[in-house]
This record gives sequence, C-alpha cells and structure tokens, in this order.
Amino acid sequence: MTDWSVRINHLTKNCPKNKKMRTKDKNIKEKIIENALKIFAQEGFFKTTVDDIAQAAGIAKGTLYLYFKDKASLYVNVIEEHFKVGIKYLNEVQKEKMTNTAKLQKIADNWIDYMIRLKSSFFMFSMENVNLSSKIMKAVKPIMNVYLEKIVDIIARIIEQGIKAREFRKIEPRIAAVHFLNTIRTGFFVTFITPKRFIDKKILLDLFFKGLKQRR
Repeated sequence: MTDWSVRINHLTKNCPKNKKMRTKDKNIKEKIIENALKIFAQEGFFKTTVDDIAQAAGIAKGTLYLYFKDKASLYVNVIEEHFKVGIKYLNEVQKEKMTNTAKLQKIADNWIDYMIRLKSSFFMFSMENVNLSSKIMKAVKPIMNVYLEKIVDIIARIIEQGIKAREFRKIEPRIAAVHFLNTIRTGFFVTFITPKRFIDKKILLDLFFKGLKQRR
C-alpha cells in the first residue's frame, strides 16, 4: 500500500460520516446484546429464537444477521461482552482511593445486587451451565476460563494490597480471591433456593472477612 493510499484510508476512517456510522453500528450491536442477554437468561439457549431477539431490540431479523452470523455466535458474544464489562468495573474500583476492604465490599454489593436483579442470567455465566449443546460449551468454556482468570487476578491484587496495608492477614491472595467470588455466588444461591428470603450482604461479607471461628 502506498503512502497516498494509507493517508486516504486514514482520512476515510476518521471522516465525520464514518464516525457517525460506527457509532450507530455500536449502538445497534449493544442493543442486540442487551436484549439477547435478557431473553437468553429467561428462556435459555434452545427456546430463544433470533426472531425473539430482533423483535425485542426493535430491529429486523436481517439487520441482526449483519452483526452476528447465527444464534450461537450471538450467545458467545453476549457472554464475552458481559465479562468485559465486569473486568472494566473491577479495574475502575481497583483504582479508587479507598481501603481494600471497602473495594471488596463495593464489588460484592454491586455484583450481588446485579445477580438478584437479573438472577436468571447467573447460569449463563457459570461453568455449571447445562442448558447448552456440547458444541456451544466448547466455544464458551475457553472464553469463560480466560475472563475468570483475569477477574481472579484483579481481586487477588486488591487482596495483596490489603495484606501490604495490614488490613488482611498473610494469606494466598489468589485462593482468597476465589473464596471471595464464591461468597458472592452464595448470595445468588440463597435467593435462587429461597426467593422470598432477604439477602443480608453484611452477613455474607462478615463470613468472608471474619470466618466462622469465635474470636477471643
């Protein structure tokens, strides 16, 4: 490619018209993913149709296929985008000026509230998801493994900083991070098993921070 063609390509990419088109494309894609998440969560993969998602997003079925080749690729994309948003949130909390204990409390509050609000979506992002074909799970699991690893890394760094600041005792940060995530999962399972029961997030976090043993 010549210098001239590189320059033309650069100008074309950055012209106002193309920027407007990219913004429109992004908005449509986000709308599809947002509505797909709700329907997949409520109906499961097999019962959900592309027509359902297109109708909920307020677009034609053909328009949806401009962004996703089929229902399976949309499902995988929904999961990936969901994890990206979660990791972005964790990175933002990690940079905030507050104690590491407060950071973990904020993460737990936010995620438990989210799971309670959209609790049917939990199994979409769980390794226990059985409402999928083996073909889809083969595509989903590697993505989940990569992003779960990143989530554990960020939480482990917060815990490590807490150890350095003497907020926490000396423990293995990654094991503590996994334990923290399981504490959040516990909040979901309580609401799932006993829907009418109110979740006291303070009790959940006390179990994580203080454990079961009586202190003397």
